[in-house]
Amino acid sequence: MEAVVASKPVIKVAAISGSLRKASFNRGLIRTALELTKESIAGVQMEYIDISPLPMLDTDLEVDGKFPPAVEAFRQKILESDSILFASPEYNYSLTAPLKNALDWASRPPNVWADKAAFDSDGNLIDEDSKERMKQVLLSLQAFTLRLQPKN
Repeated sequence: MEAVVASKPVIKVAAISGSLRKASFNRGLIRTALELTKESIAGVQMEYIDISPLPMLDTDLEVDGKFPPAVEAFRQKILESDSILFASPEYNYSLTAPLKNALDWASRPPNVWADKAAFDSDGNLIDEDSKERMKQVLLSLQAFTLRLQPKN
C-alpha cells in the first residue's frame, strides 16, 4: 500500500515595484526579498511582476471583453497570487503613475484584486503618505491590507 504524502501549501506572492527605474531602490528591495524568500522561507513562492509593459489605462483598448495582451498577462499573474508585496517611491505625496495605472487595470471588471492580501512593511517599502493612499485604494478594490512589523 502506497503512503499518501500531502504536499505543503505554497503561498504565492506577486511583488510589484511602483518605480520603472532600473536602478530603483524599490526594485532592489524586491530583488532582495526574492532572494531571501528563495533561500530561506519554505512554503512561499515570490515572483516579480513587471508593470512597465502596461499601457496607460484606456477603456477603448478593451475589445469584446478582452484586454490588451500585456494587461491580460498582468491580471492573470495577480489572479493566481495569494498576496501582493508592494514597494514604491512616493511622488508628490501620492502613488506613482505606473503603480496607480497597474491598480486601475487590474480593477477593471472582473476585479482581480478582490480578496488578496496586500502588504508593505515598516521598513519603508512605501513612504508614509503613499501607504495611506494605497490602503484607501486597495480597500476600495476589496483587497485587505497588512503591515509587516519588524522583530524587536
